[in-house]
Amino acid sequence: MTTFQVEPVEVWEKECSALVYAHWQELGLDLDLEIAPDFAAMKQLESMGMFKVITAREVEECDAHTGGGEDAGCICGESGRLVGYLLAVINTHLHYRTSPKMFIADAYYVSPECRSGTGAKLIRFSEQVARGVGAIKIYLSCKAHKDHTTLFQALGYRLSDHAFTRRI
Repeated sequence: MTTFQVEPVEVWEKECSALVYAHWQELGLDLDLEIAPDFAAMKQLESMGMFKVITAREVEECDAHTGGGEDAGCICGESGRLVGYLLAVINTHLHYRTSPKMFIADAYYVSPECRSGTGAKLIRFSEQVARGVGAIKIYLSCKAHKDHTTLFQALGYRLSDHAFTRRI
């Protein structure tokens, strides 16, 4: 069973290294740049209510989960194996300072063996979190070589930008 929850950066940091490394290896375009997440900056933003870590965990089915549904969350005290995450910055948009908050996904990843539907459920759970913090819009992006346009559009998102990078 997969559960989805918001976790403190401090908790996620302790066990995310293998998943972050796999994410970098699969999707990174600049593998010569060392993957080194700035956990201090994430914690600072989190303390200001401007950053969320949303996790997907595989937990063992137990009597406490029976009938609770796939998104029920673990109540037996076992946190489960980390299989995915979505990191988001929550803030007013620099272009729309008088508008409510925006929820901007910085990164997301799901382990390859857990991808059958887990990514869509992670996004749907993230939408609940975004609403809960007062966000009115969600920004998602994907790598050109791992295009998730079909998934995003199936979930009701519209294509709004193409982003380009260049090493200088």
